[in-house]
Amino acid sequence: MTLPSFCHSLNWINATRSDGEPVDMWVRETLCFQKIDDKWKITHQHQSVPFYMDGSHKAAIDLKP
Repeated sequence: MTLPSFCHSLNWINATRSDGEPVDMWVRETLCFQKIDDKWKITHQHQSVPFYMDGSHKAAIDLKP
């Protein structure tokens, strides 16, 4: 069995929602790959954004790297 490999990235989302509102935010992503039957497959995927620790716990989607 092949040990899993991990990939971490910071992804920029810049788009327009269907209601016309612009979206401009950064998202963290982690992927886990495992070789199964001689093919690399994604076995785990996680996306997240940081949150404000001021008690509001709102997503901090306005941060930039």
